[in-house]
Amino acid sequence: MRRTTPAIAVLSLGVALTLSGCFANPLEQLTEGIVEGGVEQIIEDQTGVDVDIDGTGASLPADWPAEVPTVEGDIAFSASANDTFSAAITVGSIGEGEQAFTDLTDAGFVEVSALDLGEGAQTRIYENGTYNVGVIVAQNDDGTALVQYTITLVTP
Repeated sequence: MRRTTPAIAVLSLGVALTLSGCFANPLEQLTEGIVEGGVEQIIEDQTGVDVDIDGTGASLPADWPAEVPTVEGDIAFSASANDTFSAAITVGSIGEGEQAFTDLTDAGFVEVSALDLGEGAQTRIYENGTYNVGVIVAQNDDGTALVQYTITLVTP
């Protein structure tokens, strides 16, 4: 089931972009509905689990790794499958989102990659020997920010 990990990563990015407000055009609601329905269907096909993604009221999976610090905010999406975890969390500002980077370093994770995506977005990858953690922080048009986590278990 190695294709599940890339599928979750791609789906997580799609959900993050959809929920971040990056689609500021007249077709926004239509686009979001199509993406939401498509993402739900793909996840259901991959996992056999009924999924509903509407951008509100989600919570972290029960098996979310406790040693990975996670920012406080409104969880718009979360998933876990085969030792891979993902969540999109809306926070009050880009500064609150960037706190995710500091929290990971303070928890003993080592930054192994950083990329500034421009226009208030950046991504970093961390590892601690047990987990690889990818974090994308992107500013929304309303001043809030979306923090997207993708966590994978390190396999020896």
